[in-house]
Amino acid sequence: MDLSRGDILSRFIFSKRHFSIENSTVKYGAFIPPPNSADLSVFSVSSLTNSEIWEIGRKYVQTNERKLKARADLPVEKVYAVNLKVVPDTQPHELHANITSFPLDKRERTDLARKLAVVSRLEIIPPEDTDSDR
Repeated sequence: MDLSRGDILSRFIFSKRHFSIENSTVKYGAFIPPPNSADLSVFSVSSLTNSEIWEIGRKYVQTNERKLKARADLPVEKVYAVNLKVVPDTQPHELHANITSFPLDKRERTDLARKLAVVSRLEIIPPEDTDSDR
């Protein structure tokens, strides 16, 4: 998978604390990597329809314990603009990638996460498609 600066990445969100429906905004917590990791899981979604993006989230990311609530979409160029990298990682899906090079310092991570949140677009998960023919 080759990524260009204009490609769109989706970060799936599981916590209502990480977005605001009222303000249609993503909060910075959605972009904080797991503890002791410099990587943040995303998917390259430029070639997909909205329903295909949600299907990936439901099939490859959501678990019984972690239900999808929303996603944050942002262009690859916005990741590069804050000196982070996007590295393809085809597990668990061929369109999976990681935003890498997050510092381990909490304050620096928070600063980068805020910058990514500001330039991302919130998408709330729609009800699951109940069409049995699909």
